[in-house]
This record gives sequence, structure tokens and C-alpha cells, in this order.
Amino acid sequence: MEILTEGKIKTVFQPIISLKDGSVLGYEALSRGPEGSFFESPSTLFDFAKILGKLWELEFLCRIKALENASKESLKLNIFLNVDPNIINDEKFKKGFTKEFLRQYDINPENVVIEITEKNSITDLNNFKRVIDNYKEQGYKIAIDDTGSGYSGLKIITDIHPQFLKLDMNLIRDIDKDGLKHALIKTFYDFCLVTDIKLIAEGIETVNELNALIDIGINYGQGYLIQKPMP
Repeated sequence: MEILTEGKIKTVFQPIISLKDGSVLGYEALSRGPEGSFFESPSTLFDFAKILGKLWELEFLCRIKALENASKESLKLNIFLNVDPNIINDEKFKKGFTKEFLRQYDINPENVVIEITEKNSITDLNNFKRVIDNYKEQGYKIAIDDTGSGYSGLKIITDIHPQFLKLDMNLIRDIDKDGLKHALIKTFYDFCLVTDIKLIAEGIETVNELNALIDIGINYGQGYLIQKPMP
């Protein structure tokens, strides 16, 4: 793939802000293919890489580009990086997340949040937990992404004790009109209060959704209403 050999990946950042005072917690790094091409869409890009058996190489390139761009912009806040849970214990991944590796970008591990998506199944949970604990001991933070979209989320949450939970955007959509969604997210909020986990609402698109989340007490949010992903 020319995209891999020539590094034709564009990184955009979307802010995650406090819903209490508007301050910026950090930025989620998102990747796009060449602008105007068939592969500009991240879903198309990653699906095709999976077909070619190049998913690892693409994910690695995306992380490198994200760290390079964060370094150029002197972003000292948290950088949220998406990681497939089934490659996190790969030796190549470990080499790419050493403190020495991050030092060349002047990025502290304590400012890196590894986002694990709940949509992808974890084949060996015990080994996965050991690897996650190792990263946490080095100062990295952990976020569970797409919480509420899969079936094993509660098991993952209780086993790895993440610092952040990111609520799937489908739970946020029309929360101001849907009493069941409102009650479910309030339950997540109460759970996170007890466990000292920070809750992030993804995909906020309307003022009414934002106000409903603020009324519940949700800590942080991101979405097109706040700001679209930008270079």
C-alpha cells in the first residue's frame, strides 16, 4: 500500500472538554487517509488494511503520525490514542511505547491515554490484564472506548480498572428525549463516582444532549457540537 510506504496519513485532533468549566482535558487523535481519496474514510482505510493483513502496520503508522503532530503543536495535555486490544501485547507494540520512544517526541507517558475499544473481543483477558497493569505502572492512563456498545464491557471495566470510560455515542444520541438512556447513563455516572473513574460522553451533537449530560453530572464530553476533528 502506497499509503504505508509513503506515510500518507493525516492526523486530526478532537478536544475532550470539562462539562463543568469548559477546560480542555485532552485531545483524541484520529487518522484519515489521503484527502479526497477512496481511503479518506477511516473505516474504509482500516477495513482494507485488515483484508491485506496490514492492520498492525497501519495502526503503528497512525500512532507515529499522531505523536509527531502532537509534538509539533506542543500539546502537553492528554493525548488519547486508539489501540486494538488484540495487539497491545505484541512485542512490536511494546517497543513502540517505551519511555525512550516517547522521549524523542518530548511526550510524557503520563499524558498518553491508551483507548481500548469495547467493540473488539479480547481473546485472553488474564494476559491482557497483566499487560495493561504494566502500562499503568509506567504512568500511562487507560480508557475503555465505546462503553455500552459491546457485551463484555462490565467484565473489562472491573478487571482492568481504567481511569476513563467513554460512553458510546449511540447512548448519547437523543438522551434528552429517551428516559431509558438517561437512567442508564445516570447509573454509569453513579458507578464512576464510587470507583473514581472519569466518564466521557462521546458524540455530543445538540445543545439539548449537552444540557442533559450536564444535568446528570457527567465529567467530560466531546462531539461535533463542541468541535469537529481538526488538524
